[in-house]
Amino acid sequence: MKSTKHNTRKINLKHVAALFAVYFVLFAALTAMIDYYAWDNINPWIFVAVSFFGALWAAWTHAKSRQKTKADELARDLEEIL
Repeated sequence: MKSTKHNTRKINLKHVAALFAVYFVLFAALTAMIDYYAWDNINPWIFVAVSFFGALWAAWTHAKSRQKTKADELARDLEEIL
């Protein structure tokens, strides 16, 4: 049977900001490839906005889920650098 106890670890603001940066780079790279193949038919600022809001959504849901993933490891490395 699964335990009903939730993981109660707290996530500080610095870690959430690092998660946002990791997800923003990921979304920006993906949308940059889409923009490259769109042959300048789509305004690039749309891709920047999609990347920004996608990263906000991903960081928020990641922090809410409280599950440790590879993104947490990348965010920890980013926190150590800064």
